[in-house]
Formats: sequence, structure tokens, C-alpha cells
Amino acid sequence: MKIESIEISVFELPMYPSVTNVVEFGSSTDPRWKQTFPAGENVPVQVIRVVTDEGLEGICTVGDWRYTELNWAQIVTLRELAIGEDPLDRDRMWSKLNAASRFLDPVWWGGFDNCLWDIAGKAAGLPVAELLGGARKHGTAYYNTAGSTVEELIRDGEKGLAAGFTTLKDHLAFSYEENIDAFEKFRNTFGSEVGLMHDAALASYNYDEALTVGKSLENAGFIWFEEPIDDRLHAQNKQLCDLLEIPIAGAETLMHDPAMGELWLRSGAVDVLRVHARHGVTAVQRLSKIAYELDANVEPNAYGPLFGLVHAHISCGIENIDWFETAPPANGAIMGKEIGLLNPIVPVNGSVTYPESPGWGAEWDWKQFEKKRVAVL
Repeated sequence: MKIESIEISVFELPMYPSVTNVVEFGSSTDPRWKQTFPAGENVPVQVIRVVTDEGLEGICTVGDWRYTELNWAQIVTLRELAIGEDPLDRDRMWSKLNAASRFLDPVWWGGFDNCLWDIAGKAAGLPVAELLGGARKHGTAYYNTAGSTVEELIRDGEKGLAAGFTTLKDHLAFSYEENIDAFEKFRNTFGSEVGLMHDAALASYNYDEALTVGKSLENAGFIWFEEPIDDRLHAQNKQLCDLLEIPIAGAETLMHDPAMGELWLRSGAVDVLRVHARHGVTAVQRLSKIAYELDANVEPNAYGPLFGLVHAHISCGIENIDWFETAPPANGAIMGKEIGLLNPIVPVNGSVTYPESPGWGAEWDWKQFEKKRVAVL
């Protein structure tokens, strides 16, 4: 079997803001910044379609709600290097594309890699989750709370619990003292049976604040402490892992480079490695095997490619993945249906599963797909 063509369809969807703002806080001698995220707006979203000479096709989005398009140099490079190759030899394709990526982003071909997994599943007559090991039929999803005040976050958390979720994750962006007060309110409100996680990506803690917050999270019985400080502060992240009992989930901003994820895992600078299939399921699988050797987990970030389907497969297929993250984007399933995907992932009672048909199991209304498409590259 050989790759015959690579087609890229372009859509416009309100995935993410084209400009990210930052707000200054701290002091004049120690200026610090917090990211703010305006509402999403229409941006180009690419869907890759890989066709083989035997009629099998693989299809996947380039990314998820971010990193939604390849540039022209990447598209030309992909076609030059991939057409004529065996789509089932993913390791060879990985090695070949990696060799050509010295001046390109690491693992920029993740969406293409996911198309190869789709083809592999169809060739074998199996869902990708089963190719990955078929660890479970259903994956546990957690609910990301939203709101600008603690009261709003609590109300939204109650909404998530009413929908059947049993674990909630916050993205508190207040001062570390205010956040510590909020953790206590969350635990007192939701009770001891509800799982809680804290994602500090928007909090911008320094090391001392993160250590204090980590102790508070331990006292409140949180599941993990995510991105306590800048991922690139390797030595300080390792210190936090050494000093805190609560698992540190991180390296999310390094997910584009699997070699960095491996370094953080092996050196003990993270307990739970965040991964994302927009960089290819092959990368996720490789990192999961390394983590397994170290008795650690990898956990997927966000809703994932092909409107949740890819992350549903890896969450169910890979043994040392425990969770499925429901957002961002919060309206991913709606956008999937808008371009003709009939079965985007929607958690039911806090659980997700994968289609039983081969590959990703994506089902399409091709008339809607073509209607919403704005360009073909």
C-alpha cells in the first residue's frame, strides 16, 4: 500500500482568539504577567485527508482548538516526503519527517500521523483504541469549571456534577492567597467524594507561592497540581516534585517536543506528563511507554483532534491514561457537527467511549463538509 495523495480542506470556525492578551501584576521590581483569553473568533481550521492506492483513506484535523493549520512550507514538505510511502510504516514516516524538521516546528506533522493511524485501523478492521491496547471501553472525563468569581465557579461545578461528572478542574487566576481560600470553599461545598484538580496555568505563581499552594492542595485532598510554575524552569519543577506529595502534572507548554517530555519524565521534573495528540498519536504512544516504565501516567490535554474522537481513543486504549478532558473548546462538538462530523465526542454521565467501527470511526455528512469548506489546498 502506498500514499497516493494528501488533500487539505480549510474551514473557518470560532476556535480561538487570534491575539492573546496579557495583564501585568506584581511589583515594579518583579513584573509578572497573566494571560487572558478573549472569546474565540473565526480562524482557518484544516482537515487532512490521506488517500492510498488501495482506496483506504485517513482523515483528521491538523490540531484541535489551537495549532489548526499547516503553513505552505510544511504542506509542500509533507507531500514531497510522504507521497509514495507505505502508510502502515509509521515509524519510518516519523523518522523521515523528523529528519526534515530542523527548521520547522517539532512534530508539525501530528495531524498527518493521526491520518496514518486511521488508515491502520481501517486496514486491520479495528478501532484505533484497540490497536493501542484496548485498555478499557469507557474513559473517565473530568469537567473544567468556568467563571470569573469563586461563586460562579461553584455554580458551574454544580452544573457539571448534575451532568454526571464526578471530578472538577479549576483554572483559578487569582492571587495565591485567594486561590487557597477558594480550594477550601470548593472542598466544603462539593464534599469529600468529588475529585478536584487545580490548573495553575493562569495563576503565574512563583516557586515559593507554588510550594505553599501545593501544601494547601494536599490538605484539601486534590488529585493533582497542574503547571505550578513555568514548565521551562526544570530545576524548580523537579524541586516541587521532590517536596510535594501531590502529583505535579505538567510540561504542557512543551508538548510539541516529545524529547522534552521524555527529559522531564526521566529526570523527575513532572509526575504526570501532559500530552496532546495534535502532535501525533505515535508521539503519545511513545511517551506513554516511557512513562509506564517509570510507573507514571501521561494525560491528554484538552478536547483533542477530530473533535474529541482521537483523545477518546487514546484515553480508552492506553493503559496509563486515566482521564479525558472535556474542554477547551467548550463547544467543540457543535463545531464538529457544523462541518459535517456526525459523531463528535460528547461525554455522557462523566464518561466517554469510542466508535466501534475501524480507525477513528468518524461518520460524515459529506454534503455538509463540502458546503462549509472554504478552500482546498
